[in-house]
Amino acid sequence: MSKVLDQYRQFPSYIYKLQTVQYADQVLPRYDATLHSLLLFKEAKGQIIINGNRYDLHQQKVFLVPPHASLKIMIESDSRTEYYILSFHVLQPDGQGHFVPIELLGLYELHVAHFRWFADRVREIQDKHDQENLWDQMKANVIFQELLIHLFKEDAQEQKPDMNQAIAATLDHMEQHYATSITRNQLAEIAGMSADYYSRAFKKVVGKSPMEHLTEIRITQSKQVLLLSNDSFRSVAQQVGFSDEFYFSRKFKAVTGRSPKSYIHNIRYSNKIASLKHLLTGHLVALGIEPYAAVINNAYPITTQFEHTIPIGDNKPDLEKLMNAQPDLIVTCEFRDFEKSQKEKMYEQIAPTITLPFFEDWRVHFQTIARIVGKDQEAQVWLEQYADIAQLLRQQLKNKLGQRSLLILGVGESKICIYGKRNLGAVLYNDLGFIMPAGVENIAHYYEIQPEELIHYDADCILITPFQHDGTVGMQAGIEQGIFRLCADPLWQRLQAVQTQSVYEMYTTQHMHTCYNSYSHLMLLEKVRQLFLDKNDK
Repeated sequence: MSKVLDQYRQFPSYIYKLQTVQYADQVLPRYDATLHSLLLFKEAKGQIIINGNRYDLHQQKVFLVPPHASLKIMIESDSRTEYYILSFHVLQPDGQGHFVPIELLGLYELHVAHFRWFADRVREIQDKHDQENLWDQMKANVIFQELLIHLFKEDAQEQKPDMNQAIAATLDHMEQHYATSITRNQLAEIAGMSADYYSRAFKKVVGKSPMEHLTEIRITQSKQVLLLSNDSFRSVAQQVGFSDEFYFSRKFKAVTGRSPKSYIHNIRYSNKIASLKHLLTGHLVALGIEPYAAVINNAYPITTQFEHTIPIGDNKPDLEKLMNAQPDLIVTCEFRDFEKSQKEKMYEQIAPTITLPFFEDWRVHFQTIARIVGKDQEAQVWLEQYADIAQLLRQQLKNKLGQRSLLILGVGESKICIYGKRNLGAVLYNDLGFIMPAGVENIAHYYEIQPEELIHYDADCILITPFQHDGTVGMQAGIEQGIFRLCADPLWQRLQAVQTQSVYEMYTTQHMHTCYNSYSHLMLLEKVRQLFLDKNDK
């Protein structure tokens, strides 16, 4: 790889312009093949083929795909996929005051030593690039160019890691392997330093010794295990890397000021729980708990009805507001479960933080939240009642409508999508027995399409729902205009459900029914009854 980069010493003279940033949880969404694309795989299992070159896929892989390349991604059927695609222009000066496109050839698999840092930058790029503010978009392109500098120089091995990079490598190792036996000598070897010099350097950078930091990582991890399981202290100690439960208990109290038993009791019976995601807020509401603090907006209208909840942000958590709220526990949900973002680490500085994997089943999420707050039995009763209601409604739908296929169509301000097996699909397909149209079984969450592609998902019925509704009046108006444009399209009139007047609309309550949680799913059952049974009875 370094020979390839040696051949392209003019890299710094090129202009790099970020065009799009996409997050994908499915195989190869639509992207512009005329541009360069940087693929960051956070989780995958399978193979990728670029211009005939075959590479194994797994988490923490980065590839550079040149324009017009032959690209094929093959994911194993039982694996989860999560990656980013950053598409960008590369321009070269032509000597006459103009810039012309150029292709970076031969750079396919790229080496990234500090993947967590790299992934954090990509998330930051996406956050800023998706903003309407032009300054944020400009900042996204600046960060992207800094990312390319780091990527190309590291891959070419043109410089040795400096002290901060060496320390960062050992921090990565601790966070990924905290449950194993780790010694100072092993960490020093990873950093390429003597043990004594490494300890001094680490303390200078981090502010504490390597083993003190490792202990804090293990204690932080143990907090989640203590709250999410009923395991013995001995088992918890072994899971996070301590040799025995007595040493674990001493260290736990030294770091937290409480014994593990006291910590569990304090959190489990606390009413000061901050929810950073609507997905988790809905579970708390289903258990009869109004969050102590939460993100509040009209995208999930139930949050605006809270009387005592402290608002900590309109769209995303505001760290200052979260800190001022002083919660006893923070619950959030992220797309991955093998690494922590910088924000998650900041949350943990405010209060113990439980991070649930985004792709976990909603029932598991619900039971996990119930276990944290000491309401396991209430959750079990709730799930049994939900199952009874769903089973009765399923039979009523079958008796009234027969076996019918249903397409869940999300309409946004300027985009449309097909919803798959998650969110509404978990209820409509799994619990109520509607048949998936051909192709939907391959959609894990959602898949953006063009209106002309709807014919490929033709179904007996169509349910129109919101897509990426932010809760504002302007967005609601934009969605309604989008639906109007869609219904005026001649291609829409060709769909079977349209011709049989089997189109059902559910887009006026934002994401009240579409959020992936127990509270919304129970409300969705009643909404389905109104749309499909009561409507047909009139």
